[in-house]
Amino acid sequence: MEKEVLNKEQEHLTKTYNKLLDMKKDLQGQIDALNEKAVDDKNDIRDNIRFDYADAETTMETLAEIEVWNRYIDTYNVESSSLGKRLDTVNKLLESPYFAEIQLQFDDGEEPENYYIGRAAISENGYDQMIVDWRSPIAEVYYNQENGHTHYTVEDREIPVDLKLRRQFDIQKDKLISYFDTQIAIEDPMLLQSLSQSHSDKMKAITATIQKEQNTVIRYPDVPVLVVNGIAGSGKTSVLLQRIAYLFYQKRKTLRPDQVCLMTLNPVFRDYIDNVLPDLGETNPLTLTWQEFMDMVKVPFQDNEYDYTEDEALKKIHDVLPTLTPEVEDFFDVTQKEKLVMSKNEVFAVVKKYSQFPMGVRLMQVAMDELEERAKNNLRNMEDNISNEVEGESKSEEADNNRIENDFGGALTNIRHCNWINITRIAQRILGSQNITAAEWLYTKMELTGLCDRNMRYVMVDEVQDYTLAQMMVFRKFFPNASFMLLGDEFQAIREGTLTFAKIEELATANNKKYVELPLLTSYRSSPEITEMFASILPEEKRMMVSSVKRPGEETFVKVCSSDKEYIEELKSLIKEFGSKDGLTAIICRNGYNLERIHDLLGEDAPRLIAQEDSLPKSGPFFIELALAKGLEFDHVILADGEDEFYPDNELGKHCLYTAISRATRQLAILANGKLSANIKTV
Repeated sequence: MEKEVLNKEQEHLTKTYNKLLDMKKDLQGQIDALNEKAVDDKNDIRDNIRFDYADAETTMETLAEIEVWNRYIDTYNVESSSLGKRLDTVNKLLESPYFAEIQLQFDDGEEPENYYIGRAAISENGYDQMIVDWRSPIAEVYYNQENGHTHYTVEDREIPVDLKLRRQFDIQKDKLISYFDTQIAIEDPMLLQSLSQSHSDKMKAITATIQKEQNTVIRYPDVPVLVVNGIAGSGKTSVLLQRIAYLFYQKRKTLRPDQVCLMTLNPVFRDYIDNVLPDLGETNPLTLTWQEFMDMVKVPFQDNEYDYTEDEALKKIHDVLPTLTPEVEDFFDVTQKEKLVMSKNEVFAVVKKYSQFPMGVRLMQVAMDELEERAKNNLRNMEDNISNEVEGESKSEEADNNRIENDFGGALTNIRHCNWINITRIAQRILGSQNITAAEWLYTKMELTGLCDRNMRYVMVDEVQDYTLAQMMVFRKFFPNASFMLLGDEFQAIREGTLTFAKIEELATANNKKYVELPLLTSYRSSPEITEMFASILPEEKRMMVSSVKRPGEETFVKVCSSDKEYIEELKSLIKEFGSKDGLTAIICRNGYNLERIHDLLGEDAPRLIAQEDSLPKSGPFFIELALAKGLEFDHVILADGEDEFYPDNELGKHCLYTAISRATRQLAILANGKLSANIKTV
């Protein structure tokens, strides 16, 4: 029976693959023919179009002819783009046409229907689908993992079906390697096979192995605030990227990549995930670190590592600003290429005219409008060497305004961007401090000027537990129309004073936003041995809910060394042992100081250091600081500074240790050069 099924599925795969090859050939032929015709038309334009501007009538004829050709060119571009996208889809499917099959019976007495699920949809005739997209409503049945009577949802309408078959495939091009008929995640051979593969410098999509609890998050209906609370290794980041792909699919006619923003902790992590969405046929959204976000909104200074913004400071800015009386020093001169256009005293005089308005957006808007008109008049007066007459014709008001915009755009732009307001001084006055953080500066500017991005529809924040409540208040105010998806694990918070999920809920409900929290409690990353090690650090009630689906692996190695010599020899031995195996070996240190100190101890033979702007190597050993390792995963991990000094028996020490240990998927070694952290449980 199994051989018969294998032959039948191989036969179907071969037919599908050959159809894809025919499609590729046909599409390539259409593209070649289109390009050839475009070249012919281009030559025709060059040979026949006449650029004649002798008088008004011939000029109009020439412009009309150019417009006709432009429309032809636009038509070519649209058609070429459409064919190119379809060819990209076919090429992607030729790598592995599909990964699953479901057999559904819609009504008793009807014949069951088979659907093959892949990374993208394709049809022969534009109607009957050979392969359905994993994000389509009908594919939900596959991810629900429930044989028998179930349903899927189309535009809020439940479609009842009887799932007769749920089959997974391991396919490489036109070769069927194996198939599995499965029902529940713990028996998922495709998942276990995927988890057993070595890790590289890039994250891979989990489309074929999305589990039921992950699918719930990916397909969850839009809500203002969706929080995903997942343990280490539960696939939070993978789920996040799959949800972005799902949203692009569901809203493909209305949602653009520039309307989705992904906040990530560091450039190393961004580089690690940057191929996932393109592999799914989607464009990466705007992806920023906090510092890059600050640069984007033009905060004129950077925080140092010790700057910390209290949410109370932002609340004070909001409450006190309207009561503030403007002062001359709250404003700057307006200049054009170092020439004074308006002094700050003149700016202040304009603001004082509208004292009926409190300090805030309304006041600054009406003042800005008058400042712009005054500036234009002053700029005209500065042009005493420029004649108001050109070739005997009076200049129109429109032409005059255009000239002012072209010649003095810098001054006018500064007025429109509110650069005449001394944000720093106003923030200092409100907070009673000379030291203003970037978040306080930006929040003050938003309260004063209304600066925000109303275009953004989704803001995704990964590793949310490492942000502060003040940072979340900044995001909420800057992206007023966005739905938020926040993913994290409170036990991976490795800095003092960061966000708790209770605070997120409090912030959401205080602003009358619906708040939904979804759990992810299964570890798909780490072996049972490693999972048990990091779970032992969790509180009892959380520890009992954690599980791993991976097969048993190697026992965790823990060693306490009594001298530098013994420590160095042991570390070199572990690096050599782990580094000789396939995959990535990360030597993790608690902070940058430890990283450099231990790296220097090894001398010339030490593996490379990963810095803030570096990409991960494709394989082999490397040193990395814990803060940069967050969110990443490695086949082998050596925790090189497992001493009590660096992972003390307090909440922060436990969080750091939990985070470091949970980076490992297959093998973990912990070294201590002195007293071992009390948080590390040894047998």
